[in-house]
Amino acid sequence: MNGFITIVISLIISFSIYVGFVFVLKSERGVEFIRNHVFFHPNSVCVWRVFIGIGGTLLYFVGQRHFWGILLFTFSAVMDGVDGLIARKCDLETSFGKEIDPLCDKFTYLPPMFFFAYMGFLNIALIWVLFVSEFCGQFLVRYIIKRYTTFSVQANNFGKIKASLCFALIIYCELLYDALNIPDFTTQILYVCVILSVASSAFKLIGNHFYADILSILNLLCGVTGIFLIFQSRYVLASIAILTGQIFDLFDGRMAEKHGGTRIGPWLDDIADLVSFGMCPGLLIVMHGRLAPPALVFGLIYFMAVGFRLWRFLARDKYDTSILPGSGRGHGRTGGLSVLAESLDFMGRHRAYLVSAREPYPVFSFRQSHIAAYSPEFNGRVWFCGRFHDCLSYKSPEPRDAWCGASHLVPDICVDE
Repeated sequence: MNGFITIVISLIISFSIYVGFVFVLKSERGVEFIRNHVFFHPNSVCVWRVFIGIGGTLLYFVGQRHFWGILLFTFSAVMDGVDGLIARKCDLETSFGKEIDPLCDKFTYLPPMFFFAYMGFLNIALIWVLFVSEFCGQFLVRYIIKRYTTFSVQANNFGKIKASLCFALIIYCELLYDALNIPDFTTQILYVCVILSVASSAFKLIGNHFYADILSILNLLCGVTGIFLIFQSRYVLASIAILTGQIFDLFDGRMAEKHGGTRIGPWLDDIADLVSFGMCPGLLIVMHGRLAPPALVFGLIYFMAVGFRLWRFLARDKYDTSILPGSGRGHGRTGGLSVLAESLDFMGRHRAYLVSAREPYPVFSFRQSHIAAYSPEFNGRVWFCGRFHDCLSYKSPEPRDAWCGASHLVPDICVDE
């Protein structure tokens, strides 16, 4: 428990410093102060936070000073977000800084990961695979990019997510070291880190306009994998495959908006949505229901409703200017997530009705939900998205009166008459 308390204290101190930088950078005087002091320049922060992180690692593993080790490492990890913040706010971005930032991250999180691996908390083989992937990505891939292409060597979203996950994994290992009664998912997290590391390097060698299509293909592969897992009666893993597909689907649209896409991109996205969030959840209902008539009916209705929703979007809603920005009709891909929570109780009929509902609703965004709450087009109805993106409708004009929770608690009130 001492380790947990130390982590909490370290996080509070570190994030307080981060918030302090945020407030300083809001004023012109603060921006000018940082510009005039090289010590606070992003490249300088990048370098000295590495020494702080390595110092914390040595204090923790060699000096057995756990409190100071955790504090310094946590501070170093949080400062990884500060250097980018300073670079953007103070207009101090440089090509050199974009190159050394990922390298500094690796020097910060790889040493403690190796220590934990040889203490028995992490898979040693996976750690070495991650190290080789990181080494090749940092030097070999970057050399190829700079020598033979015009692509950017700047860290992409995969690399940033991977770095954050590695920092979190180290904190997680400390909780395991503290003998807290928590499940051990270190190997699974390491696999994700390796995949993200490879994806980070691979996507640097691919044109930006292909990003959205690749994410749609990965979404489709998740759906196909889920179908195979369902036929093997591995329903939990199939559910995880659907949830993973949802993550890919969440970002493919954003990548298309940011970097553009190809002509087949929208069709590929719709096919992936139909497989991952229509066919796979519908089959999950049918197979888990042991092919019983109710399961067959509900699974088929759900699949047809998702297909109808996608067809209606392509044929009509895509060109309907009356739909509010950030809104949609039907529950589409998010309905598949509801089925994961509802399939055991055969609640597919509620989700099937919702995915083909006529009532527009805001997509998963607190900002958009807040705007929709005051919109007259909703006639006083407030829609909010829950943990699994399940929409709940209440006849309340005030956002504070809308309750957000899991749909399986209120399956019969999700559809507004």
